[in-house]
Amino acid sequence: MKLSEKLLKALVAQVNMEFASGYLYRSMSHDMKNLALNGYAKWLDKQYEEERTHALKLIGYIEDRDGVVDFTDIAGVKKHYTNPLDVAKDSLAHEEAVSASIRSIFKLALEEGDLETEVFLQWYLTEQVEEEVNARDNVAGFEKAKDCDGLLYMFDAHLADR
Repeated sequence: MKLSEKLLKALVAQVNMEFASGYLYRSMSHDMKNLALNGYAKWLDKQYEEERTHALKLIGYIEDRDGVVDFTDIAGVKKHYTNPLDVAKDSLAHEEAVSASIRSIFKLALEEGDLETEVFLQWYLTEQVEEEVNARDNVAGFEKAKDCDGLLYMFDAHLADR
């Protein structure tokens, strides 16, 4: 059963967004390593792996539905971070954008009556709830630790346990 052109295009765009997310998280990890925040860097590296897995899962679904994935360019990450709170805030904003994109694709599948894609995307919708919760928790943790090196060290160590 083939995907509609419109739905295929949206899913392929999501593949690109997931790979770009991974690229962003890997860049953020690099910056946190440069600040000796190795726990947060490890956490961000796990995010990188997770985003890659999300993209590959989408690719597999598209292929199962006889679709062709056109791999498009991933924009470079031009921003470097010197503050973990800024990373956490930007991560949250990014996850909110990913959630909005997935909801948009889900609504399109609903409009088109593509039940299979609706069911497939339910996992992503649930996953995004977790992604946003984790990102909000990181913002809260770094906000509480921002003026105390001891708390920053403890929160960084906590993030390494992911």
